Amino acid sequence: MTYPANIDSLKSTISRRTGAAKQNRFAVYMNLPLLSIDSKSIITNVVSGNFNPLQMINDPRDISLLCETVSLPGRSISTTEYFTSLKAKKMAYGYINEDINMTFLLTGDYYIKNVLDKWINKIVNYDRHTINYKDDYVSEIEIQQLNDMNVPTYSVKLLKAFPINVAAVELSNSSENSIARVSVTFTYDDWTEVTSAGSAIASRIGTEIFNRIF
Repeated sequence: MTYPANIDSLKSTISRRTGAAKQNRFAVYMNLPLLSIDSKSIITNVVSGNFNPLQMINDPRDISLLCETVSLPGRSISTTEYFTSLKAKKMAYGYINEDINMTFLLTGDYYIKNVLDKWINKIVNYDRHTINYKDDYVSEIEIQQLNDMNVPTYSVKLLKAFPINVAAVELSNSSENSIARVSVTFTYDDWTEVTSAGSAIASRIGTEIFNRIF
């Protein structure tokens, strides 16, 4: 029996599944210290008259608001071929996680760029030409798909993540009304799905803590 396929059945299915998932409804959270004190940046902003004490506060929502594009992680199964009865078959022997690319809008104080630069500097010691211990520079990153009520419907957590590429920032005289952006690629050991309820509670707690501070 062939299931009748028409626009009404499609609308019914989408409605029954709480609507369509929208690409522009997402959130990204990273573990950052509450305070970010950069004496060089503070002096620069004071001299230019743009200093704001709140710039030293790492609001966890800033990362999400400034993130323009991100992708949920994919996973590929590694296979090898073996023959039985003259026919080749594939057998799984492992899996590969895809790297995650993100694009961020840059603010006047270059907040995101400074965060990424500091993170890169924690990985490589440029003075000694050495690589630091992995546990000293990895972090967890949570990516959420949100519904129209901004409630997470699907969330994943990247375990032991760190940036492996911070792309060049393009500047141009012909882009007078364009906003500067920076792209970054993250790798990680593995990823795991986070329950929607737990993710929603975590997001709400983070917001409430920030509101209490201010």
